[in-house]
Amino acid sequence: MPVKTLQTQVPPGWGHGHFNFGTLSKPDRMYHNDSMACIMGYTTLGKNDGAAVHLGGKQIGQEGHFIETTIFTECQPDMKIVREEIFGPVACVMKFNTEDGEIANDTSYGLAASVFTKNIDRAIRITHALEAGTAWINCANQTKISMPFGGFKQSGIGHELSEYALENYTNVKAIHVNIGIRL
Repeated sequence: MPVKTLQTQVPPGWGHGHFNFGTLSKPDRMYHNDSMACIMGYTTLGKNDGAAVHLGGKQIGQEGHFIETTIFTECQPDMKIVREEIFGPVACVMKFNTEDGEIANDTSYGLAASVFTKNIDRAIRITHALEAGTAWINCANQTKISMPFGGFKQSGIGHELSEYALENYTNVKAIHVNIGIRL
């Protein structure tokens, strides 16, 4: 699926901003200056490493901490923006030739992944191979209360949403009572 199609797939309101500054989606609001500096550092690093900014990549305004939704193309597997989790409105697009997920799985993280393709059978095979707690096909950042959300590897422990979230608040305990043998 061409990047232009991905660009139109950025869900309205992707992120937590409340304003439309003429971008395809609302900007993401960082709640702390350190968070914004970190994400802007990743965008600078991505550009310096040779990734192309297809969309966004800039701070919006001088007040508050707003960042445009950013899509990087021409990404390579060894780039830091690909290998690390960027908790902000940044997507790294990579082309692939195999369906084994080897390139995407070569990281310490596995929170979420998106696969865009016209071939749904291929998309299902690929998402099964991905070591990510959530995988989307032809969309991104779509969650439902009934579906678990959580990561693999170093991307967190446990899950949010769905009945799986309850496991974070419970402990299983087995108790055996001897009622048949006298001591």
